[in-house]
Amino acid sequence: MPLNKLADTGQPLPLPDLQRTTFAIDGIARFVCNTWSEIQAAQMGGPFDVVVIGSGMYGAYCATKIFEFTQTAAVKPRILVLEAGPFLISEHFQNMTRIGGLFGVTLEPIVESDRAQFTEPNYVNSGQFVQHHKCVGGKSLFWGGWTPRLTEADLNQWPDDVRDYLLQTGQPDGYEFVEREIGAVPAADFINGELFDIIKQKASSVLGENERLTAVEDAPIAVLGQSPGSGLFSLDKFSSLPLLLDNIRQDNDQTNANNNARRLFLVPNAEVLKLETVNGVVTEIVVALKNQFADNPKDTTQAQVVRLPLQPSASVVLAGNTINSTRLALNSFPRPAALAPNGELMGRNLMAHVRGNFVWKVKRDLLGVPDQLNTELQTAALNIRGKTNTPAGEGQFHFQFYAAPNMNTPAFPGAANNPEEFLYRMVPNFEELDKILEAQTSGPISDRIVIGIRTCGEMFGDKTAAVGNINSPTSWMNVNPFGGTGDDLYFENGQELRVPKAFVRFVETPADKKVREDQSGSAFKFISTLAGQPLASADDTNPNGNIQYFDPDRETSDEDGIGTTYHECGSLWMGRDFRNSVTDVNGRFHHIYNAYCADQALFPTAGSANPVPTGLALARKVARSIVERYQPAMPSTDEAGFQPLYTGNYAADGWQYVGGQFDGQIPFFDVNGEQPILSAGIENPGFNSVLGVLWYTPTSFRDFVLKLEWKSFDITANSGIFLRIPRPLILDSDNFYNSSIEVQIDERGLQFNPANSVYGSPFHRTGAVYEVFPAQQWAAKQISSRDGNGRDFWNSYEIRLEGNQIEVKLNDQLVCQGTFPELQPPGQANAPNTNGTKRSDGFIGLQCHTEVVQFRNIRIRPL
Repeated sequence: MPLNKLADTGQPLPLPDLQRTTFAIDGIARFVCNTWSEIQAAQMGGPFDVVVIGSGMYGAYCATKIFEFTQTAAVKPRILVLEAGPFLISEHFQNMTRIGGLFGVTLEPIVESDRAQFTEPNYVNSGQFVQHHKCVGGKSLFWGGWTPRLTEADLNQWPDDVRDYLLQTGQPDGYEFVEREIGAVPAADFINGELFDIIKQKASSVLGENERLTAVEDAPIAVLGQSPGSGLFSLDKFSSLPLLLDNIRQDNDQTNANNNARRLFLVPNAEVLKLETVNGVVTEIVVALKNQFADNPKDTTQAQVVRLPLQPSASVVLAGNTINSTRLALNSFPRPAALAPNGELMGRNLMAHVRGNFVWKVKRDLLGVPDQLNTELQTAALNIRGKTNTPAGEGQFHFQFYAAPNMNTPAFPGAANNPEEFLYRMVPNFEELDKILEAQTSGPISDRIVIGIRTCGEMFGDKTAAVGNINSPTSWMNVNPFGGTGDDLYFENGQELRVPKAFVRFVETPADKKVREDQSGSAFKFISTLAGQPLASADDTNPNGNIQYFDPDRETSDEDGIGTTYHECGSLWMGRDFRNSVTDVNGRFHHIYNAYCADQALFPTAGSANPVPTGLALARKVARSIVERYQPAMPSTDEAGFQPLYTGNYAADGWQYVGGQFDGQIPFFDVNGEQPILSAGIENPGFNSVLGVLWYTPTSFRDFVLKLEWKSFDITANSGIFLRIPRPLILDSDNFYNSSIEVQIDERGLQFNPANSVYGSPFHRTGAVYEVFPAQQWAAKQISSRDGNGRDFWNSYEIRLEGNQIEVKLNDQLVCQGTFPELQPPGQANAPNTNGTKRSDGFIGLQCHTEVVQFRNIRIRPL
């Protein structure tokens, strides 16, 4: 008999306010989740500094690491995680006992069937996406666990900074740390035994007989099978969710359950619809709170639309999944035309993997496996790598290789055809284990070993083809531009709020198909060489043959459709140049001041590796980048060869001002304090700007390293450091700006145009050589506070100018570099310049423009 539907009575529960269903008390969810009204009230303790959208594999991980990395920091950011789905379970479902149909409870389409277009042959489940888990924890609760690294050949196509981060050793970052954290290393604590040793040795010995295969490796499976230390439980199969939940409870305990003091919150059933963006800054998050008591909780028209205002200093992290994060970005902040000369980049470069599943039964003696093995569970798994040549270049692939005894017993009726039957299982009692061991070791056992190979190969993205062409030969995604049924419909204060749905086109290109064919061919050849049999025998379905290819339905391909892998990636890819990438090397959108991505959408290429370890390492890198914004640059100490240009009295030090004034006052001030500070600009909310330059008169400079520290107090602050300037008599283009070099300070990246100004321009933002060389990444610290609350964030600049080469480091990050095509001859007197040719020598200057920027420790070392 079906259970009764529950209803919301509107009556508050007494504390502890645990809701009851027919069978359960909703304790775990209540102890880790918050309602929207609680989130609103919690802001009495301060606004949120970081909002993470999505609590799946990468969102939960990123939020956790931001919290952990700032536990002992002077400034501790407040973090809010918004999840579109409900709370379901608290750890990976395979760490639990048999749980019936739980796997399918929160499955939902990632793209509606009429919004997805596939161009591929008739594979298994071709022409569609598999459904994804929409719940707290997301796919991290249900994923398979295979975690190989990308190869160095893959990473050589990635930005150098990202490649070096992933491959670093001896540090708590990169692949090395993540592999240990998730249990992929050490591998032998989960997969081991006599069968494994025999199969691995045999596989290694025949590897060279297949020209496309390159390595046999222990299986990189994210299961920590042994205790990490005396007295501690093993961590079992990895999910990001326990990390998040544990830190939420730790935060709650440390603050005595005071929401005004807490730093980490999780709100389920809160779907982010749009990020309202003003002048290149996300200022508000539009959220739909799902009505769990409606007749259909998925009915968008029954949701309550609410808004969360953000401080300009807040960071927003998109971590839903590739499709949802790209959809949200396209609906929230498409690039201005001035920053997208070749069209919108978001949605290009969409990739997944080509994959197949094959099973064989091979005679034991051909593999060197004795009839009777030791009385231990016999399961083997290997990672076998390969590569092939395609029309798009070298393509990577790998095999997930499994082997187990061919056990056709009543106790385990499916084991004879499934080499993964005894993998990824929680056995709750010794009777169950003994039953497995008895089936493997007592009495006669089949003379076969059942072997499975799951092939996984690279797809190639296209970063140059425009999105939107339904006849395009490449993959892409976009959002619906037509309205109507192509929008999700919500209501806000009685008014329609329409959110365009995603449209995805997936194409298996000739290069993708070549990878698929060659990896499958290599799998069949590998099985035949492993057994020492002719190649044709690996395709023989005769149950009496030396090798039986187990294919119960010869009419169905063993190849998977490209929408079935959960490996979609690439559509918000990372890079250093905004003209051919969407996000910088820390996952921050090139054109939006405070928006990041922390999921598989960041991948420049897909390679063949399952994406999770790379995605987790990148989420960790994003977290590091956000945390570093709360760590001010330290004051400089004496440095050999550097001479100070400012010691506390700018006039006495030889600085002079040229430019406008405010109420008859020069907008530069000496600030008395522990250290000499030079303040540039006016703090006046009703005043637009005062434009001027303070220049150092005692000497000019040619080649040098200039260092200084600076901070700002408002997102609108605009200043700059002028290099090799002429003696500034008039601040106009011909007599000053055209020949001067300016390193910019402007976090909004304003490209001014009286008719249509653009924000987020890398040519005009902090770190850029103004209108000459773009800033390649964001790296400035947080905006400082004027109220003395400890939020005092100094930045460091190191500028090297030698000949026609310039290099700009912001907070020790190389953010800009370039070569001037030509320079004016040295010693050039002041003369009008109309073509923008920069000078070979000149003076140093500081600009004031809008709001206030302060400087200290200004020093120079001539080269």
